[in-house]
Amino acid sequence: MFRIVQNFSFFTTESHLRIPMFPHFLQRIISFGVEEKTEQSIVNRIKRINLFYLFLFVMLLMSILWSIIAMTPTLIILNSLMMLVCAAIFFLIPAARKPNISSMLSLVLTGLIFLTGYLFELGISAGLIMAFYLLFPLAAVSVNGKYGIIVPISLGILTLVVNSLPGLEGAIHLDIYNALVFFSSYGVVIIIAIFIERSNQELLASLKDSRKKAESEVVQKDEFMSRLSHKLRTSLSNITLINNLVHDISLTSEQKELMETLKASTNNLIEDVNHIVEIASPGIIDYKRSIISFDLTRVLEEAVGILKSGASYQELIQITREDQIRHYLIGDPSLVRSLVVNIIKGISIYKHNQTPIELKISALRESPSQIRLEFSFAVESDLGEDLVAYVDLLNRSDTPQVSNLANASNLLRESESRLRAGYDGKQAAILFFQDFAKDATRTVIEPVPSEEMDKEAGRGIQLKDARILLVEDNEINQKIVLLSLSKQVYQIDVARNGKEALEMFGLKQYDLILMDIMMPVMDGIMATKKIREIESTGDSHIPIIAITANALAGDRENCLAAGVDDYIAKPFQAEMLVRMMKNLLA
Repeated sequence: MFRIVQNFSFFTTESHLRIPMFPHFLQRIISFGVEEKTEQSIVNRIKRINLFYLFLFVMLLMSILWSIIAMTPTLIILNSLMMLVCAAIFFLIPAARKPNISSMLSLVLTGLIFLTGYLFELGISAGLIMAFYLLFPLAAVSVNGKYGIIVPISLGILTLVVNSLPGLEGAIHLDIYNALVFFSSYGVVIIIAIFIERSNQELLASLKDSRKKAESEVVQKDEFMSRLSHKLRTSLSNITLINNLVHDISLTSEQKELMETLKASTNNLIEDVNHIVEIASPGIIDYKRSIISFDLTRVLEEAVGILKSGASYQELIQITREDQIRHYLIGDPSLVRSLVVNIIKGISIYKHNQTPIELKISALRESPSQIRLEFSFAVESDLGEDLVAYVDLLNRSDTPQVSNLANASNLLRESESRLRAGYDGKQAAILFFQDFAKDATRTVIEPVPSEEMDKEAGRGIQLKDARILLVEDNEINQKIVLLSLSKQVYQIDVARNGKEALEMFGLKQYDLILMDIMMPVMDGIMATKKIREIESTGDSHIPIIAITANALAGDRENCLAAGVDDYIAKPFQAEMLVRMMKNLLA
């Protein structure tokens, strides 16, 4: 493993392009005040305003230099004052906080520059100043929208007054014919600028309507996929459990062969359903990053648990931690979990033997408050070159791909990272990095020594002696779960919805609750929250396992957030549920 990472060390080296200092400085000015979470349309407007400030500052600087050459002290003082005002507005009233006020003040300063150029004789071509006049209305609507046109209109009126009154004749004085041509042209440009602004507003409104329509379609598809997945998983779960029950009965060789065929077909169908949901989810679900404090060890365990819940899970996973993290991390645990699950499923296709997939986590760089972790997946394979080529295709192509690795690649693009792959002739490796903040207020709890664990386990409840409450609205599902657990559990009560579960919870003391999620009257999420509210007034805590056919992105997180202790998605094997129950009761 070390040799693989060493061979692929160039994937994680933080190489930066050598960018000249001056362009980098300009980029920082244009992006001044822009935050990562700001909407893109607002970011574009802020950058336009900041760029206009940069242009204004350059104009003032050139005007000062030209005034010095022309030896015009009044204009030198005036332009210097305007430059100071320009810098003060840029930093004290940034476009990121007050874009309307900031952009309007910049336009006023620009108008004053043009007016001084009209009034003072500096040896500059009158045609050049007139050209700037004609461009001004277009720039005004670009940085301030419909209200920005007020400044060019005011400037045109003042300039017309200066040009008309004999006592106010400036450096540029147009005769009647030239004045008629210029101010008519100026008026036409203002009308064009207004028309452009209105067209932009109509286009923006149309885009917003289209976005709302697209989001509505996404929600409808999401709901359809959720309902379809729920129905298919419920039926498949029943078939799986019945298969297990029938296998316990004495059958003829022919009957056993038929049951094995049915079981294999069911497992294939389960895999197809899981694959459809996994591929569809990134396209129809809005992955909103949930930035919280979390334990990385717990997230990795949950990812492995999700993989093991698959009907045909056969992969062995070996996790090595070299990060030495002693605190919780602040980031998106669901993103990390999804990445690990999708990459392990994706890379397993390229395996050629039963050697485990190795996941190594190491720290690329670390500070007292931040850490960058590298997740490296390695597997022995004869198809390493194909894997490298496919990852390269995902990184270069904008064409949507349908695979687990494509899902991971899309998720990484949202977090400003990407997949990297390499092959040394024996092992193939896939790597990616993620940045996290450290939560100094929460320390990872060290594992309890084995002696103490044995003592605690001695106080646990045996599954056969436990009092179990099954909360399930479907009678067929009730019967199948009861039959599946009948040899392991002797005391099981049944509630048909969350409301009945609460009533029974208040009357009897249960050791564990099996909670369905989608139920009439009161669903499992609400029932779990109310049980936890009741428990908060005392010291008791009853383990709750969510048994649900909801298996889309975010469903597991919703269940855990409501207060369930563990989660199992349909279809599942009875042995897995029994093992989960024993762990919680112990």
